[in-house]
Amino acid sequence: MDTGRFASAITFRRYGPDSDLAGYARLSAALARRGASLEMLNTRLPEDEPQLRERLGRLLQIPRMSTFAIGAIVNVGVAAMPRDAIFLNVGVWHGFTLLAGMAGNGSRASVGVDDFSQFGGPRQEFLERFERARGPRDAFYDLRFDEYFATAHDRRAIGFYIYDAGHGHADQMLGLALAEPFFVPGALILVDDTNWPNPRRATLEFLASRPGAYEILAERATPANRHPTFWNGIMLIRRC
Repeated sequence: MDTGRFASAITFRRYGPDSDLAGYARLSAALARRGASLEMLNTRLPEDEPQLRERLGRLLQIPRMSTFAIGAIVNVGVAAMPRDAIFLNVGVWHGFTLLAGMAGNGSRASVGVDDFSQFGGPRQEFLERFERARGPRDAFYDLRFDEYFATAHDRRAIGFYIYDAGHGHADQMLGLALAEPFFVPGALILVDDTNWPNPRRATLEFLASRPGAYEILAERATPANRHPTFWNGIMLIRRC
């Protein structure tokens, strides 16, 4: 199953993307006391490999603005990249999505970029996690995303791209435009926080300005931010 179909086929047992989450916090706390994760139990993956759940389950304790379902999409997408392409994650915060892409994918190169200027700047906490998990092909750059592309990107092809830096209209457009020259045919782009007007509108404008160049594979919205299915909405796009 390709990553687009995988993302579209994720379903949920009790609390879906349209749920208002009544009783979720109480049930989640009760299961956590027994060492279980309601978020994982609630999520049905179309190809539900125990190894994938084990790899990602270890990451769920990391402070994050993402979910198990999103982490699974990233992991599957990175595994499917061409071997000479990189997974580039702009905006890592505590590292959940970057580490989700790296988990079990040691034959792929993963690169994180963040200057830790937002949300408390957890530089040291991230670096400790990254150093424990990194392989010989993985790298991290403590830079703004535009500085990274101007000074540090070595022109390697990008097979999977997450832009999760500033979500103002201009930054969102620039984050896509700077990465675009390096996308391999079939590259996947994951845009998050698409419940918000600015990132969604900027992304759609970017795609509309390049007719035929991109395809939206999946768009999953939620009723509110911090939703345990797809958090604040995601869009998965493929470079044609």
